[in-house]
Formats: sequence, structure tokens, C-alpha cells
Amino acid sequence: MIPGSQSTIVVLFLLLSIFFKTGASLSPFKADNTAGASEKESSIESPQSSSEISDGKDLSKAVPIRGVNIGGVFLIEPFIRPSLFDQFFSNKSDIPVDEWTFSAALGKEEAKRQLEEHWDTFVTRDHLESLAEYGINWIRIPIGYWAFNLTANEPFVDGQVPYIERILGWAREIGLKVELDLHGAPGSQNGYDNSGRRGTPEWLLSRANVDRTLDALAKMTKLAVDWDDVVYGIQVLNEPSRWKWPVADILEFYNEAYDLVRGMTTDVYFMIHDTFLGPNEWSTLVSSNWTNALMDTHIYQMFDNYMVGVDESKHIELVATMAENITTFDRTNIGVVVGEFSAATHDCTKYINGLGRGSRWDGTLEGTDHPSCPFASCSCVGDYGSDYTKFSDHYKRFLKRYVHAQLAIYDREISGWFYWNFRTEGAPEWDYILGVEQGWIPKFPRVAEPKPTEIDSIDEIADTSFANLNMSTASKSGFGRDVVFAIVFLLFLLR
Repeated sequence: MIPGSQSTIVVLFLLLSIFFKTGASLSPFKADNTAGASEKESSIESPQSSSEISDGKDLSKAVPIRGVNIGGVFLIEPFIRPSLFDQFFSNKSDIPVDEWTFSAALGKEEAKRQLEEHWDTFVTRDHLESLAEYGINWIRIPIGYWAFNLTANEPFVDGQVPYIERILGWAREIGLKVELDLHGAPGSQNGYDNSGRRGTPEWLLSRANVDRTLDALAKMTKLAVDWDDVVYGIQVLNEPSRWKWPVADILEFYNEAYDLVRGMTTDVYFMIHDTFLGPNEWSTLVSSNWTNALMDTHIYQMFDNYMVGVDESKHIELVATMAENITTFDRTNIGVVVGEFSAATHDCTKYINGLGRGSRWDGTLEGTDHPSCPFASCSCVGDYGSDYTKFSDHYKRFLKRYVHAQLAIYDREISGWFYWNFRTEGAPEWDYILGVEQGWIPKFPRVAEPKPTEIDSIDEIADTSFANLNMSTASKSGFGRDVVFAIVFLLFLLR
């Protein structure tokens, strides 16, 4: 120890005491993890929201997007987690087919119990860590409207928000950006089980449904504002169907949604779905005054008799054909994101067409009278079954070629992509984490960087790279570079 070290220690102690007494931090993220929690009762604690810690963000640096959907969590789908629905087969003739009928069959108390367990366990921090290690920089979180706007006469249950906030906290810590996606609207915007209610859609049949949708969107946007440093995109509604509603009416909703979101924040991407229109017609869905807007399109090659029936080479060829006008729109209008795609080219996956509906591949889909697969024998086993350990080497090579063909365009020619889905029960071609582990989905270099955490000991300060210290927060408290230099210099003397 150098002469006079005792006085040096005293000076160091005083400097640090003053520094931390002012509330200065070496990180913009505070240690308290209770603020921002939902008012709903929950057994989990939500991390702190960011309404007071974000100084804005440069959205241009958030693309290209390499994303994965966290689907089937806050809006359950039978094909993603069939075990939730298989429980009904032993003792019921009227089997639930969506979250509405699932909740109605169980009753609110039991539905809440099962769904809370599902929300708590189906997606974990480890899953997000794996995605970040695989080069993912965004996640898309689909959410049903009933998480924000639920009436007493609906069978749905709420309580999702604390679990959503827990994911947002993980995303912050890991360095992932988030898109919040309103995936289901009151009355159903498309009649699919992925809206929460399968059957005849009623969304635009009443103004009350639209108002409830906008209310849910406002509350979801408030969540985005509270987590401004994490949430970079808001999708105002997933897959409103132009087969069900006039495009002009959907555009009117989009304009109302834009005014609502922009009235609350300009700091996120405003994202709309293409309503299943072709790219040459997308301009009819976009208003010229929109800023920071993205078009979301979903590209699959198995929900059509023709596509199910083509061979592997044709599937590869169709990737470029289907994307041709998309890349043009991305360059000449607003940016485009392929918000959903997968490695699947068959519809053998259990419940993929809806629970109890069969498949085009083997001819069991209701309304079909013959198999559509490109082979003489069309069975949903082996390469087309649910057990990936039985996939042939040839089929795994095809999956790799097919995924790479898609990413060659979605990753380089447009604003980005979100794979559907992060994980599944028994749907290998739809499972991103499994696909990377098995080699048919590429692993990108990691770009998600963990957020700084609170430093609360001298040893941790000494071990931290000076280049990584956050100066702006210290200067806001009244102590800037001089204090930090003094601390570091004195630590050097004490070595």
C-alpha cells in the first residue's frame, strides 16, 4: 500500500457516499422490480417499467428484424399445445376447439388455474436466452383482447399482463426487442381459432366490437409506453380477413388505430397486417400520412390444395415467386416484415387446420374427397409425422434448403421476419428452437446484448470495464466525468 493510503481510503469513501446518496447510478435501469406491476392479482412480480428511464430510441437501428413468435401462450392454439385440448376427449362429446370453448368447458376457476400454469411454464427465460444465442433480436408476443378488455358474459379469463411483463423484463435483461401483437378482437376478426374464437366472425358487425378493440389496443399501447426501452413495435390487429370484411372498412379501423397509437407514442413501429391481399393491392391499406409503419405479411405453403401437392423443388421455387412483389413494396412504400412463416410444406401437423378437421395431405380434411400430397401414398407418418427422430436425412436436407431459401429473401431483401413459432408440442417444422438444434434452421451470430444491471459493490465497480460505465446518468445527478475519473484513479492507486 502506498504512503498515505489511509487518507486515500477516506477520500474514496466520501466520494462514493456522496455519489450514491444523490441517487446516481452507473446504469439507466433501477434495481427496484416492483413498479409497473399489473393491478390484477398475480403470484409473480413484474419488473420495473421504463416510463421514467427511456430517452427515446432510433427505430432505424431496430431493423433488420430477426424474430420469433411467442405464440400459443396468451392466446392458446390447439396445434401449438394439443395437450391442453386432448384432456377433453375422454369424457366429452363436444370438444373445445379454441380458447373461448376451452374456457367455457372448464369454467372460469379451472380455466384460470390451467391457463396460469400454462402462462407460467410454457415460455421461460431459458427459451429467450436460447433465441438470443441463436441470433434472434426480436420477439413477437400475440395477445388476445381479453387480457385488456373482458366482459362478464364472456368465458375468457384475464390475468395475463403480469406474465407478459415478466417476459418484457427478461427481454430487457437479455437484449431482445419486442413487438406486441393484438392477435384476437371481440367477435373474431377472421373466424379462425387463432383469433380466440372459431366460427362465423362478427368483429365489424357492431361499433361496440370496434370500440372494445380500440380500448384493448389503447391498454396494450400503454404497456408499450411503460416498457418503452423494450417494446419497438405494435401490431394493431392480426389477420383481419378481407374475405370477411370490406378492405375500406379495415382501412378505416387502421386509421383510427393509427391516431390512437400515435396519440400515445411516436416511438414504436405501427404495424398492420395485409388482410391476405396480394402485394400489388397493399397500397390500398396504407395512408400517406403514416410514419414509422410496417406491413406484416404471412407466407405459408400448406394451407392450399395446390401447394400441398407440389414437390420439393417447386416449394423452393415458390419462395422467390411469392416474395417477388413483396420486395418491391418494401423498397417503394412502407417496410415489409414476414410476420409468420415456418419450415412446413404439409398440413399433417395435429390440429393445424383446426381441431377435428383433418388434413389436405391425406384427404381427411372436411370438404376434400382425395389426398393432395405429391406421392402415390399419402400418410402422415415418417417425414410427415410428429416425431422428428424419424425424419429421413433427405427430408432434413430439404427442410434446411427450404428455410434457407426463405431467409435468403426475408433476411436480406426486406425489413425482416418472425418465425412461427418459438416452440410447440409435436410440430417439428413449426418449432424454431428445435429446428436450430436439429440443424435445419441456421444459427445467426448473437446480436442481442444484455442490458446493464445495477452495480452495488466496490468490487463490481472495480471489475467493470470503464468503457461500459454509463456516464449520462451520473451527469444527470450532478456528478459527471470528474467524479467517475476520481473514483477509478483512486481504485488504481489502491491496487
